[in-house]
Amino acid sequence: MVLSRRVALAWAATSLIAFVGCGGEGAKTARIRGGGSSFIGPMMEVWKGEFQGAEIDYQVTGSGDGVKRFIDKERDFGCTDAPLTAEQIEKAGGKSEVLQIPLAMGAVVPIYNLKDVAEPLNFTGELLANIYLGKVAKWNDPAIAAINPTAKLPDLKITVCARSDGSGTSHIFTSYLSAVSPEWKEKVGASTQPKWPIGQSALKNAGVATMVNENAGSIGYVELLYALDKKELKHGKVQNSEKSAFVAGSLESVTAAAASLKEIPDDLVFSLIQMSGKDSYPICGTVWLVAFAKGDAPKLEAIKAFLRYASGKGQELCASKHFARLPNNVVEKISKIVAGSSKS
Repeated sequence: MVLSRRVALAWAATSLIAFVGCGGEGAKTARIRGGGSSFIGPMMEVWKGEFQGAEIDYQVTGSGDGVKRFIDKERDFGCTDAPLTAEQIEKAGGKSEVLQIPLAMGAVVPIYNLKDVAEPLNFTGELLANIYLGKVAKWNDPAIAAINPTAKLPDLKITVCARSDGSGTSHIFTSYLSAVSPEWKEKVGASTQPKWPIGQSALKNAGVATMVNENAGSIGYVELLYALDKKELKHGKVQNSEKSAFVAGSLESVTAAAASLKEIPDDLVFSLIQMSGKDSYPICGTVWLVAFAKGDAPKLEAIKAFLRYASGKGQELCASKHFARLPNNVVEKISKIVAGSSKS
């Protein structure tokens, strides 16, 4: 009787170990540490709660920090809204040593604090560039009034707000300004941490949203969800690439921009700035996960499993945080690249 009970307990323990080792429901057999992009932060919170293949520790620290800590091997992966530069790839060991995989696509929107202006304001790319260059300094400037004829614009100074940290969101925004304004491209350019000509700065998307929310007359730029999270904040419409309409940042307008992607390069690095189509929002960006293509077997397999999940079933959850799903031609390339990575 006692022997039989011992045998039964031993069998149960063995079965449990086998179940966990096979990645059974609710089993998380590895812990992977990542960080970086605040753009993808809300989506990572959703995914890491749903993904069963590993425990994910993700810290929102900004794209620049995410890339640096990945290269320095302080984290298992990083997330960035700006693709790796040639120099960063070289520091990481070269193209063959790096995975750079798209996770989701979203909008960067101009936010502003004008409590007495009810309707969303229209912005052109040139106007946004001139505001951030300090050339348009008041809300009732003729350049703003001309494209917002029904708005009651106040005689109020514009307070410019930007990111202070190394930011992929800044890279997306300044890439757009560089595409639409030769003056911006020459004087400032596209960067994760540009030298802003004027204004105040704050850490991360949440910091910029809070700064704009607390300062009347201010303007900033954030990922769409951060604008929607603060109900009292307004975000403007931006003129599309065809100059035929002013388009609001939304799941639908980002999806329209993503649909314009035709040729996907093998390295999965592409831009969503100024995509064609009357319904395409012009300031869209992609978030990439960067990791080493070879390495410690349990962690590498966990990262690969997460990438398969995020590019597959995880895409069904993107709309909950106002991200657009990856196009099928991108997902197909991701599957091939992930399958080709291996342990060292």
